[in-house]
Formats: sequence, C-alpha cells, structure tokens
Amino acid sequence: MGDAPNIVDTYRILNRSTIPAYLADIPAAIEVLKSVDDLIIEEIGDGNLNYVFKVTSSLEPKASVIVKQAVPFLRMVGEDWPLGRDRMKYEIRALTVYNDLVPNLVPKIFHADEAMSTLVMQYLDSHIILRSGMIAGIEYPNLSQHIGLFMAETLFKTSAWSMDSLQRRELMSKFTMNSELCKLTEDFIFTFPYFEHDSNYSNPKTDTWVSANIHSDYEYKRDVLLFKELFVSKSEALLHGDLHSGSLMVNQEESYIIDMEFAFFGPISFDVGKIISNFLLCCTAHYYLPGGSSYRDWILRQIPSLWENFESNFLELWNKTDNSAMLSEGYFSQEEISNFQSDFMLNILREAIGFAACSMARRTIGIAGVADIRDIENLETRSRLEITNLKLSKVLMSQHNSVTGVDDLLKIIGDFYSDQKI
Repeated sequence: MGDAPNIVDTYRILNRSTIPAYLADIPAAIEVLKSVDDLIIEEIGDGNLNYVFKVTSSLEPKASVIVKQAVPFLRMVGEDWPLGRDRMKYEIRALTVYNDLVPNLVPKIFHADEAMSTLVMQYLDSHIILRSGMIAGIEYPNLSQHIGLFMAETLFKTSAWSMDSLQRRELMSKFTMNSELCKLTEDFIFTFPYFEHDSNYSNPKTDTWVSANIHSDYEYKRDVLLFKELFVSKSEALLHGDLHSGSLMVNQEESYIIDMEFAFFGPISFDVGKIISNFLLCCTAHYYLPGGSSYRDWILRQIPSLWENFESNFLELWNKTDNSAMLSEGYFSQEEISNFQSDFMLNILREAIGFAACSMARRTIGIAGVADIRDIENLETRSRLEITNLKLSKVLMSQHNSVTGVDDLLKIIGDFYSDQKI
C-alpha cells in the first residue's frame, strides 16, 4: 500500500474546529462518516507523544474514525519539550507495512498524510486498551496467540531470514532516520533510570532503595549498558519499538496493535522483551489490585503461551523460506538448519529477558510509568510494588543467560514471587 497523496502542503495543528474541513477532502473518511456536518469530536488520547481524536457522525452514532496527529513537542510535557514531527512519518510507514503483513491485527488506514503528520484510521468501537482490561482483571483467551502471531509475522518477514538483500535495504532506508524516538528509548530505557537524573520519577518510599540497589550496582548497570549497545547496534528486523499493554486494543475475540511511531530496524528480541515486561508489571500490581492470585496465575500462563506462539509461527515461516539474504537452499542440511534455528531462538529468548529487565526498571523509575502501579495512591503500597519490580528486574538480568527455554524463565519468575513478602 503506498502513501496517500498529501491534501495540504503546510503543517498546522488540528483541533475540534478545523478537523471537519480537513476530513471533508478525504473520500475514505466521508464514506465512513457520510457527512462532515455536526460531527462529534472528542480528544481520547492518553499517550505521551501525540493527539488522538475520535470523530463521530451525529447522523450515524456508530460511524467513527480516529484522527491522530503528531505535534512538534512531547505531548505529556508540553511545548517546553520540543520534539520533531517525523515520528508520524514512521508510524504511517510502519502501519502501511503492517496492513500488508497482518491486516487483521492492526487498524485500517483511511488516509495517511506525512506533510500534516496525521493518520486517519479505523475506530475500534468494541475494544479497550489492554492495560485497562488487565488492571480490571479481565482474561483474554486469544491474546497471547495474537501477540505471538503479530511478532512472528512482522519480525520474520522484515528480517534478512525472509527478504532478499536489496528489498530489505530498501525497506530499512524508510526507517533509518527515526533517530529522535530511538534516542528517547536509549535515554529513558537504558540510561536515565540508572543514576540521579531530573527526568526520573520519585517516590520517597522507593528512592532510598533505588539509590542503594540500582544506582550503586555496577554489575547490573554494566549489563543494562550491554543491552543498550545491542539496541543501538543490531538491526535484525522492523520493530514496533513500543510494544506494551498500552499499545493494544482488545476484546474477547480480537486484538489490534496500535501506536507504532517508534518503529525502526533493531533486535528482534526487543519487542518480545517489552511485552513480557508489561505482563510482569501487571502481575506484580495484582498483589494489590482485586484480581489477586487467580489473575496473577493467568498472566503468568500468558508468558510461555506468547513465546510458544511466537516461536512456532516464526519457525513455520522460516521453514517455508528457501532463499533469503542470509541463507541459500543447500547451505545447511535439515539437521543443521534445525540446530541453527534452536540456537537462534534461544538467543532471542535470552536477549528478550534482558530487555524485559531494562523495561521493568524504566517503567518503575523513569518518567513514563504504568498506570497499573503509578495510579495507586498509597505511596507505601506503591513503593512495595515498585521495589518488587526492581528486584525482579535484577533477577531477570542476572539469570537471562542461564535459561535453556521458556520453562526456565517461568520457574525463575515463580520462584521469585514465592520468595517475596509483597
């Protein structure tokens, strides 16, 4: 799918009063809304970066579209934190790729306008943000299957194990300069949380523990730095780049992945580790939230299920590929390719565990936490959960290279929680 022609050449920030005129020139939006007269326009975005509006026809209450626009600053901070608009260019490009690869797992594009840093896309009217559902203790029977399939399809099919060299380099060139958001990841996941920094979150009940056990732990910080190097230097596949429980819209039957403005070519294991970390953050939160042990057990079952769905789909795609930038038919015997694939997938799992450890620390100490825990008003309770997550981060980091399969990971997590007094 190619980028739609730009309607305007001059960027301007859209608002409730200007959105109708903007949509009037987009046939696909008119097809959904029928008319731009008397539209109901609500700002619904709760993210850190962009403005998101739900636009509904007053004539057809079930007819809605989403208008998402990047503005030249960090939304969660305001104009005091300038930020380029190129992030929407990369979200448009990634969502276009994903609409080709996994059309049933991402929203449909109605209009993509790089000049206006704007996407008009499908409104998911019967879905909620996964994080909200998990905080409420809702079980989703198809979730791990959908996430595993999404990761396998998008990560394998944009890797050198699937594409030929020229085709892949052409795709990479479309994402090479998503440097500003990559720099945010480098700073907020791999750098600022591990020493005193003005951007870090503060909970007086947690700060002393962080100073003594995170900021002063050389081996842990060294390992984080090695994962930062991996993030910076390894360009395996097109990543979502911010795959967490706030980047999925779900119901009991369907899952849609959204918010891919961080998309870039990086290590396959990063997306895998990020989603695992968010499951673990929620698991810890349910020592306080009403889901309790039953919901924690459900969350923990999702981790091996997610991995197994990812691994089986990834290998199935790989086994259907005879020639690629990496391998030519006849290079390996069947036994050799099986051995190679086993080692390859184990390495992804080990790296994913390390990236999960970094992401858990970031979401606990850094500027952008998770509502699962940050919304808990009692600072002492919140601190107890925060320290639990930081301890788990350190355990995962120290043991990531010792796992021989996902069962080992689950045992590490289970043993950890069993030993805690939360």
